[in-house]
Amino acid sequence: MHRKKLIIKLAKPAVLIALISIIVLSFQSSVRDNEYESHKITFKKYYEKFTNTNINSLLALSKDISSSFNKSNSLANISSSINGSTYNNKVINSIQSKYFVDHQKYDAAKKYLWMSDINGNFLFGIPKDDFVLLNEAYDKYLDVIKSDEFYRSRNDFLTKLIDRTKEIDFSQFTKNERVDRYYRDNRWRFYEDEAGYEYMQPTSTTFTTPVFDKANNLIGNLYMKVDDRINEKYYLSEDGLRRDDLYSTLNQIFGPLLALSMIFLWFLLPTWVYTDATERDMRNPGIWAFLTLISIVFGWTIYLITRPNHYKSLNCPQCNGELNGTRAYCPHCGTDLSANFCQQCHYPIKPEWQFCPNCRTETKKKIEMDKQ
Repeated sequence: MHRKKLIIKLAKPAVLIALISIIVLSFQSSVRDNEYESHKITFKKYYEKFTNTNINSLLALSKDISSSFNKSNSLANISSSINGSTYNNKVINSIQSKYFVDHQKYDAAKKYLWMSDINGNFLFGIPKDDFVLLNEAYDKYLDVIKSDEFYRSRNDFLTKLIDRTKEIDFSQFTKNERVDRYYRDNRWRFYEDEAGYEYMQPTSTTFTTPVFDKANNLIGNLYMKVDDRINEKYYLSEDGLRRDDLYSTLNQIFGPLLALSMIFLWFLLPTWVYTDATERDMRNPGIWAFLTLISIVFGWTIYLITRPNHYKSLNCPQCNGELNGTRAYCPHCGTDLSANFCQQCHYPIKPEWQFCPNCRTETKKKIEMDKQ
């Protein structure tokens, strides 16, 4: 089989695979873009409802605590020490009981409530055990925490880490030297926001509201952090949304297929150029092939414009079979070749030529015209 025909036959399935891959990838990309836009609208509606519900809940708790303070007129009755003493306020105990029940629900967001006074001093936290553990850690490793400068205050420490208390390896705070914050083992010592690759924004949100006494004097701030990881599907970013869907499988299949087919065609094209240049007796066919390899379409286009119109060789114009040196008749199809080669020097000529450009011998066509 002629080499150029073989190259073309090899190129056809590669082109077909590339086209199919491009169509599939383009189609799924468009569909996924539409799905993500719809996902953002859904998240916006969900988050508005989520925010309003928790703000209203926090405001109601603030009123209850203010009412408790007004009756007792003492911060001591609504606060507890960090060393774990029991709460002596009915309102706080009621909230503690409610939040304990909420934390047992596997299908509900986890809520963490705490309060600080106007000077930023911690007063109480619910669930109690989590806040006791985190406050003790803050006091124990205060020097390291201050040297790291990743937590501005106790409240900042609580705000960032309270929903991850059970996941923290506090032994990382025993090191006095500053270590690489990006090491996985140091992800809690050097707090990193979880939003990024997988989420549009963190699944945990902190809400705050001031607490006033009966005379409308500010007595502190009430905080509530809601860990909504149970509903993480709403928070997923574009990358997170696409990590395990059907289109990811299509990408894994057709992406490599497109790359492989394009690489195959990339090397096949200079092969065709080299073969064609050799058949046309062009000088330095390897250079043309190399130029096509590094510039792809541009080099190929220049080659097509500058290449000779005639073949060097010895291929039958009818069946393209090799002539094996003969200039009379094609050994494959029997075609008369006298009009295709100069009878004097055997230079390839075109049928419409009247003289050989190589030796100026009159061609068969010229002789026939003279006889007429």
